[in-house]
Amino acid sequence: MMSSPSRWWERPNRVLLVNLREGDEPKIQAQQLVQDVKSFGATAFCLNGGGIVAFYQTRIPDHRVSSGLGGRDLLAEVVPAAHEAGLHVLARIDPSCAPKALAGKHPEWFTRDRFGHFCEVSEHYVTCPNAAYYHERMPEVVHEILTRYDADGIWNNQGKFAAWDTGPCYCDTCRKLFQEDCGHAIPSEETWSNPVWRRYNQWRYERIALWVKRMHGSIHEAKPNAIFIAAVQLMESLDTIRPGGWDIDYWVPYQDVLTFECQRRNTAPWWPGIQAKYLASLAPEKPRWMTASYFYPWWRLYACPETENRPWIAQQFANGVSTWLHINGGYSDLFDRRSLAPMRELMQRQARWEPYFEGAVSGARVALVFSRHTQDNYGGGEPHGRYLDFIRGWYCALMEAHIPFDVISDKVLTAERMQRYKTLVLSNLACVSDAVAASIEAFTAAGGGVVASFDAGTRTLDGTQRASPAFESLFGVRRTGRREGLKSSYAKIEDAADPLLLGIGDTDLIPNEGSLIEIEIDAERIVPLTLIPPVIAHSGATISIPEYSAIKATTDIPVVVRGQQGNGRVVYFCNQTESLFYRYGFLDLGRVLANAVQWTLDESPVVEIDAPNFVDVTVMLQRRRKLVHLVNFPLDKPVNTGWRHIGRNLVPVSNVAVKLALAEGERVREARLATSEQVLPVQAARGRAQVVVPHLSDHEIVIFELA
Repeated sequence: MMSSPSRWWERPNRVLLVNLREGDEPKIQAQQLVQDVKSFGATAFCLNGGGIVAFYQTRIPDHRVSSGLGGRDLLAEVVPAAHEAGLHVLARIDPSCAPKALAGKHPEWFTRDRFGHFCEVSEHYVTCPNAAYYHERMPEVVHEILTRYDADGIWNNQGKFAAWDTGPCYCDTCRKLFQEDCGHAIPSEETWSNPVWRRYNQWRYERIALWVKRMHGSIHEAKPNAIFIAAVQLMESLDTIRPGGWDIDYWVPYQDVLTFECQRRNTAPWWPGIQAKYLASLAPEKPRWMTASYFYPWWRLYACPETENRPWIAQQFANGVSTWLHINGGYSDLFDRRSLAPMRELMQRQARWEPYFEGAVSGARVALVFSRHTQDNYGGGEPHGRYLDFIRGWYCALMEAHIPFDVISDKVLTAERMQRYKTLVLSNLACVSDAVAASIEAFTAAGGGVVASFDAGTRTLDGTQRASPAFESLFGVRRTGRREGLKSSYAKIEDAADPLLLGIGDTDLIPNEGSLIEIEIDAERIVPLTLIPPVIAHSGATISIPEYSAIKATTDIPVVVRGQQGNGRVVYFCNQTESLFYRYGFLDLGRVLANAVQWTLDESPVVEIDAPNFVDVTVMLQRRRKLVHLVNFPLDKPVNTGWRHIGRNLVPVSNVAVKLALAEGERVREARLATSEQVLPVQAARGRAQVVVPHLSDHEIVIFELA
């Protein structure tokens, strides 16, 4: 566990991101702003600095000053007032575009489309991340902010390629650099089967990481104790992440606090959870922050209902991530104020719960592996259907089964990192390096469990098909073919007593669809499910005639195999079970996935809870303390589907039984609730401590104090 840190950004923080619009300045009174921030229980806030427009009296030539300042200097007024009140201030920069007038003096600063034209957004031109605007002008801006105004750090927004959905850059600078770095011209079309396009895609990640490194150095040169954090996301904003060149894994050495944005809402309500888990495992020694929007994107003046924002933000806290509350347009004459009081109360509660946050680390024994290379180089033009839906399906299955788990990048999947886990989930992990594959095999031989699926291990990191898949000996299988178009097919239950089929009940089959890898298996492997071919009216049909919907034949083709490997256990799904679970929500598919993890774990669960499947659970560890977080999700459209309704119905849950596993020699001195500090009766037996939580509204922490 981390020792108690001394620097302010390494301690628990609650941050307000106050996004001003040009023209808001006359309404800003420094003391009132500071009081408003303090009322949220915040420790810091972020205020507009410079880039597109300066919200201070800049001395940098051609750095346009906001027309709303009217001679005032916002940073000069606000930063001292904040420091006097014990608050820290981050200045927001945005390098993504600049006034059109600058193109006359510095045409080389700007992005060009494939025809050589500037890219216009909101009366500005988009700037190029490889050009001097990013690499010389932005260091000037942050140096001025940090040295003249004593800001505590810099928050970067939209530092990326293809800013504001404008497409790849074909300026002379980019063309020259890509030719020098990679030996090719920039491809004119996005073609994922083209290895040069895949190299260009990778190059964008590398170039943005180079700029992040440059900015980190410039910021610390200007003010050594200033921090630098930059906007980035994972998975659900792929239309922004991939063309932008955003991969936080490459930024870790150059970010003082690892930070994700978490604003988009047209996605699964557990997106904050997957991002928080990823941040926590990426660099455990670094602090972690995440934005959550007050508003409902993209209606920036319209408040997100508290019934959705409560569990949205709770997931961050429950996984060890400090919350930024992003408020945009709060000084507008027309604004939705209905969620201000609830969000103020929520942030104040986090302040009260700070002792249960500081230094807490995950106690999960399961890790879901995420691969950006698989997302890009295997997913290609269909990243959601080919890869991300697999990850989403596993997230749903583990969450609904109440199995605590982490999400870890394949880039940090070393033998040392794997030691804390008993089971790894390789969900269609197609692109894998030889080193990672070897580490996973060694992990299994030493007693670890692995659950994998479909095309796992079939590609190198750059997407090249392997002659021999990486994990065949680990799974105890050999690929012999592939079946496509299995609409309306089934998986036949071969042995209802198999551990992978616990809780399925009185059925002979469960649904199947899509594609399946045909395999030969080692003699000792067990096959709990086999393929029943599609039951349809004719080839290509999507449905059968009712009078002729009988199953005419079964097969011995495996759908899933399991077995012992060294001292560990492995399960391999030949089909797309997790993706189907995400798309359709069939409960049996989720059960089989969860059972596979429980079987490979081969140990008592970290925690067991008796609660509906819309209650999420995490286990966090502090010195002589174990914390069980319960997060209640809103009930509306099923969480397994893609687009969903806003979370409107937060239904309280009563009498949640919590059984916590205790290590040998551990004893619970006291158990209590964080919301009320109510002490709970504890029943201890057979290495487990059980309590009953009488009421769960949105978020509760059960604190087990150890003797």
